[in-house]
Amino acid sequence: GLSYAIAAVPIGYLIDRVNRKKLLACLVAIWSGFTLSCGIAQSYWQLLLARIAVGASEAGGAPASLSIISDVFPESRRSRAISIFWLSTAVGTAISFGLGGFIADSYGWRATFFVAGLPGLLMACVLLVAVTEPRRGSMDEKTAGSVAVASPSLIETFEFAFHCKPVLHTLIAMGLKSMVLSGAMVWAAAYLIRVHGMPMTQAGVVVGLCIALFGGVGSLLGGFAGDWIFARSGRKAQPLVPVATSLLTALVVVFFATAPGVYMAVLGFALFEVLSRIHTAPAYAFLISNSPARSRGVIVSGLQLLTNLVGYGCGPLLVGVISDFVGTAESLRYGLLSLALISVLAAAHFYLSSRQLESAG
Repeated sequence: GLSYAIAAVPIGYLIDRVNRKKLLACLVAIWSGFTLSCGIAQSYWQLLLARIAVGASEAGGAPASLSIISDVFPESRRSRAISIFWLSTAVGTAISFGLGGFIADSYGWRATFFVAGLPGLLMACVLLVAVTEPRRGSMDEKTAGSVAVASPSLIETFEFAFHCKPVLHTLIAMGLKSMVLSGAMVWAAAYLIRVHGMPMTQAGVVVGLCIALFGGVGSLLGGFAGDWIFARSGRKAQPLVPVATSLLTALVVVFFATAPGVYMAVLGFALFEVLSRIHTAPAYAFLISNSPARSRGVIVSGLQLLTNLVGYGCGPLLVGVISDFVGTAESLRYGLLSLALISVLAAAHFYLSSRQLESAG
């Protein structure tokens, strides 16, 4: 995670300046090659360094892909396209849970890395052959700065993100939402085990399947909802989808954390995965559409940095600290309840992003 965070902005800087298709193909080949090298590692340090390289190269995957998608799909269909892209995370998780353990158990852990790495090398070749590098800003000529000849510097991009209030509030909201997502995801299995007495193996499978299946459904629903509201009320209305679902997420977190039995808790987590991921596609679409075409690599990479350091760094920690402070047998309930407040704060910032764009317009 640390190597992912460190590499994010430098790779984003490259995304805004070089051929994105070729860069993405190189990154896919690099992280796939290092995944393969994990399978032939002969020491702990070799395995660790390979994993660090995987994390660093993966940092450019989403920013490069989203930058390309923004120049292939018009704003009216951008949310759906982004939701299908993020569905790949759910599909990958489902495949990992379905095949990873089976391959490791049947053929050894090294074979698992080989199976995971080889398809990536193939996909790197497919990217080079089948994908055409689109012209930057070709789908949003009216966006300020979308047809700029030169890419702005890092300082200019950061100044833009800070002074453009719709972008700034969206970044803050996405960081807060990542705290909610990571906090619930990391502690869900422990909560089912400690509070509801679910066996460890069963809890892991249940949580993994909920993330893969219901998280994927939420991602797709968000894409259609984002384009639907854009068609009716324009770009300024897109953040209203995350506003509504973030408030609903807060209610579901309360339901999940206070569930009286294991079946209700599982239902609560499944609903959480759907509602907590609906915001992703419209929020990314709104962020990208409000950013200059030659700054999107840095801005999306900066968001990835924010969600990793703030979201995954603070979300699980907050739940754990509150649980330790309460110190009872069911203290995880109180830790999880704190995520409901964070989700309400995220909804407030999504609302402000919409209002700020409306005021600017």
